[in-house]
Amino acid sequence: MNLESKLLMSLKKRAGRVVLRRELAGLGSPSQVSAAIRNLLAKGRLVRLGAGIYAKSSADSRGQTQSDTERDLLLREACDKLGIKLTQVTIQKESGKPVWWVDTGKRRISRQLGWGGMQVRFRHRPTLSAKLTSYVPKDVNKLPSQGIAAYVERLAKAHGIEYRRSGLDDFAEAVTRAAGDDVKLDLTGKLLVALKKKHLINGRQFARLLTNYRKELKGDGVRSVRGLQDPRISAQH
Repeated sequence: MNLESKLLMSLKKRAGRVVLRRELAGLGSPSQVSAAIRNLLAKGRLVRLGAGIYAKSSADSRGQTQSDTERDLLLREACDKLGIKLTQVTIQKESGKPVWWVDTGKRRISRQLGWGGMQVRFRHRPTLSAKLTSYVPKDVNKLPSQGIAAYVERLAKAHGIEYRRSGLDDFAEAVTRAAGDDVKLDLTGKLLVALKKKHLINGRQFARLLTNYRKELKGDGVRSVRGLQDPRISAQH
């Protein structure tokens, strides 16, 4: 029995219509499985829904599923296989073609799905707190002058930012040298570099936050009065 026949037999035994590529991996080598899947796609026995995800075909001669109800069930089964929880599905027309918008709640999904002349797009709805956390004032004078490290950390976390070295590190270190601080960037500085690289803050915001942070570290900013002695009390005991 060749691999294509094994695939067909495996598909018949499976409940549901959707199958992931990784579920078929044990039937042969990666190249053999890929070749067998291509043959089944060409023969109309499988429909490609997206990268690594397929459905047993029940398409018509034009390669389109029979109804929106069937499409909806197929989409929900595909998302269930992928571990994507659906909260709402709406259908819109763009250039005369159906676009299915899938609301995934707070979760951001980058995967692309589409078949039979339809496109599936995912959108998430960040919480109010996440929106507030990710907001950066355009007026640099409104940026915080204290607690910069915590502010930058929250901002980076809200956008899923992690530090990775790039050419902007040299730029940021040049800014610190111009300010008379010939030092290596710490984690806060590196997160600022990453935010700038992603265009989540502009050059002026970057420079002001970095300057405010350096001032705060040196104690040039306004200090909290918490814990300071009353100046009327003598330091002598």
